[in-house]
Amino acid sequence: MRAERLIAILMALQRAQALTAGELAQRLGVSVRTIFRDVDSLSTMGVPVYTEQGRGGGIRLVEGYSSDLTGLSSGEAEALALIASPAGIGVRDLAAPTRTALDKLAAAVPTMHQLRAQHARGRLLFDTKPWFRSYDTSPYLDTLRAAIWKDECINITYRRSDGEEREYLVEPHALVVKVDTWYLIGRVKRETRVFRISRMLTLQSAGTHFTRDADFDLHKFWNQWCEKFEKNPPNSFPVELRISARGRERLLNSFGQWFRQRLEPLGESFKGRQPVTLDFEREEVALRILFDLVLEADIVSPTTLRRKLRAQAKRVLAATA
Repeated sequence: MRAERLIAILMALQRAQALTAGELAQRLGVSVRTIFRDVDSLSTMGVPVYTEQGRGGGIRLVEGYSSDLTGLSSGEAEALALIASPAGIGVRDLAAPTRTALDKLAAAVPTMHQLRAQHARGRLLFDTKPWFRSYDTSPYLDTLRAAIWKDECINITYRRSDGEEREYLVEPHALVVKVDTWYLIGRVKRETRVFRISRMLTLQSAGTHFTRDADFDLHKFWNQWCEKFEKNPPNSFPVELRISARGRERLLNSFGQWFRQRLEPLGESFKGRQPVTLDFEREEVALRILFDLVLEADIVSPTTLRRKLRAQAKRVLAATA
C-alpha cells in the first residue's frame, strides 16, 4: 500500500500548487504523521518536495518539476521500483490496489526507466519478515552495492560460522536485508551462496567483471534459501545465565550484533543479576567469551559448561603459579 500512496502523493502535488498535510491525509485515509513520513521518503529519493509554513503554505513540489511520471529521474524510478517490490512475493500475489499502482507506474515510466527499475529489483531485496536477531552494520555496504550494480567480481575474507577464516572470489548478484541483518548473495565457483555481511573481514575489487546468470530469480532464490535455513538452522548452543549490569554492557560493546535482542530488554542499569539465555552457537565460543566475563555472569546451565570453565581457570592458575 505504501508504494501506491507515494505515487498518489506525487501525482496529487503535481496537479495542485500546494496541499496541506491534512488535505493529503484526508484524501488517502491516513494520519498526518504518515503523510510527513511519506514526504520525507520522497525527498530522500530525490523528489524535489518541500513544506512551506504559514497561511497559503503547504506541501509543494519545486516549480518546474516535471508534471508527470515520465519526468522521473533514473534514481527516482529505481527507488520507487524498490519500494513497490515487497519481499518474497510476486506481483500476482499482491493486493489489488498495489497491483494497480505498479501497473500505473509501469505504464507511465519510459522504457529506459523500466529497464533500470528491473535492473534494481534484480539486485536489491528488502525482506521485512521478522527473524532471529541482529542489528548488523558494515563499512562494506556501499562498496558491495557498487560492485553489484556494475557486475564486478570481489575478493573477500570471511569468518564462517565455525570461526574459520577463508578467502573467496565472489560474483556478487544481490544484497538482501533481513529485518536489519544484511546478506550478500553471490556465486563462488558456479555455486550460489549467501554471506552474512557482518562476518566479512576484508573486501577488495578483483578488477574483473562477470556475466550475470540470466535465469537468476532473486525472490525465488531467497524464499528457497530461507525455507532451507529454517529447517536446518546453524549450530546452536544456548546458555542460561544470571548477568550483572556491567556484564551486560561488556557483552553489548563486544558482541552486540549477536546478543542485543536478548540483552537490551534487561535495561541499562539494574541491581544484582538478571536471568537471560544467550545462544553462543558453539561450546568453544561460550567458553572463550564467558571466561572473560566470569566475575559478571553466573552460568545456570548447562552445568557441563560451568565445570569446563572451572577446569580452564585451574589450568590458568597452575600456569601462572
